[in-house]
Amino acid sequence: MGMITLDEKYKATYLEELCEFIRVPSRSTPEGGEEGPLQRLVARRMKDLGARVRTFDPADIPGFLTHPLCSQPDRQYADRPTVLAETGPPDASALLVLAHSDTVPIAKPEEWSFDPFCGEIRDGNVLGLGVSDDKWGTAALLTILRVLKDLNTPLRKRIILASTVDEENGVGNGLLLLTLAGVKAEGAIYLDGYQMNVLIGNLGGTFLLLRPRSLAGEKLNARHAELLREGCRQLSGRRAGLFDGTFYKDNAVRGSSINLIEWKDAKGPCFNINFYTLPGEDKKDICAELEMMVKEALGEELRDYELDYRKIWFEPALISPDLPHVQCLAAAAEAVLNTKPVITTISKQDAFVLTNHAGIPTVSFGPASRVAGKGAFHNVDECLAAEEAWTGCKIACQAVQKWLEI
Repeated sequence: MGMITLDEKYKATYLEELCEFIRVPSRSTPEGGEEGPLQRLVARRMKDLGARVRTFDPADIPGFLTHPLCSQPDRQYADRPTVLAETGPPDASALLVLAHSDTVPIAKPEEWSFDPFCGEIRDGNVLGLGVSDDKWGTAALLTILRVLKDLNTPLRKRIILASTVDEENGVGNGLLLLTLAGVKAEGAIYLDGYQMNVLIGNLGGTFLLLRPRSLAGEKLNARHAELLREGCRQLSGRRAGLFDGTFYKDNAVRGSSINLIEWKDAKGPCFNINFYTLPGEDKKDICAELEMMVKEALGEELRDYELDYRKIWFEPALISPDLPHVQCLAAAAEAVLNTKPVITTISKQDAFVLTNHAGIPTVSFGPASRVAGKGAFHNVDECLAAEEAWTGCKIACQAVQKWLEI
């Protein structure tokens, strides 16, 4: 089977769809989500491209809301369909390729210099909420289908494409739905990553909330914030050496595995101590270490706060770099980029559900070079260079074609 070279026609269609998807809001929040309209659009396009398409809502999946991994089962789950598309022989070995359709809410809307849902290309950048996390990947799923259709050759293996929901606020909910729906595959490529790295694992962790017992207005104690921030910095420094294992030494959060966020949820403003864990670390030991840091930082004033952990934790996960689909992704990245990609790990990610619980070893990948500050994912003025998005899409398409050939 020959490889299709992606030309300007594919590029134009990909960027048009990416912009179109940005213009369809699909935010998930602590209360629920609005992925329905975008997911119905994705399902229609997949059907138009000849795939066997199945959609299901969380309520359609027995055991989801009572599963130990289900985060916040009392949230709103209506009209949040998962979309599955298949091509190739129904009983053949399969590769799962997935992206999540939801985005974070709009951060600091008053600071955006453009409409977060504009979905426009300006000065070479695709603008809009979710462009790099993760609508570039959702649009890439359709390009992959187009390429497979244009091969005009019967496939001997199967490709499963999944557009999922509830990644941003549901811990592992989106991929738990895939698992409980019975999705099976030899491996998965998750189009959700950064810096063109091949990400063969993820860290675990959750967050510790410090809720003020009383609060004057909406402002948190600035002095307490500085004390906690310094405590997080020092604890992160002491933990940095733990990351020096083979595939964790280059992890983006090696030097900042404990960090403070000034947070607000339905219960009001609070301090959020976001932390990351490595394989083999004991939850009780981690919690004791965090609580000691908080006590040392605030002293007797800790009595002014209630401590509250998010119940569901991300789990660390790691797969072999020698697995066939990992090798196909790395080879595709090298061919497109003309340099060997970095093989490393990502921070927290719901990929652990597939790797640890579904028996589907999952590698992640994404193109965004900007990972912090204005313009980065989850930040004001989110944008992604059109060439970066397209390069990521080409790598994904090549990886799938290479897997079909082995």
